[in-house]
Amino acid sequence: MVPGAFVRVLFPTREKPHRPGLPHIGYVLGITTGHAMVAHTTSQPWPADTPLPAGARLFDAAEAARLNQSRAFLLRLDVLAKLPRTQAWFPDMQQSGQGVVAIAPTKLQAKLMRLATNLARRSCELLEMRGP
Repeated sequence: MVPGAFVRVLFPTREKPHRPGLPHIGYVLGITTGHAMVAHTTSQPWPADTPLPAGARLFDAAEAARLNQSRAFLLRLDVLAKLPRTQAWFPDMQQSGQGVVAIAPTKLQAKLMRLATNLARRSCELLEMRGP
């Protein structure tokens, strides 16, 4: 697991933000000793008449396929979780690939990091933090 990886994670829900949640693919923004900062993704379609939230990035089906994902998805850099790097949160942690689905190309990683950094600089109120 490295920054820039899309990884299987039990991302915490809004209702239970301190407990492992439902299986998702998360985007690893950073790694610290024992923790990973992970952004939420969802494959639920975003309503066409609703603007994307600040910090959201839509990946169409072709972009998703290049990242080993089966359908279009929305990356929410405004919904983050600082999670312990344990099997409770990352169920495939003990397997050889550690649940990594894909690693974003360097240019995409840089673009996503700029988006996340700009969002955090604008206002911490724009960020929804979850995790223990």
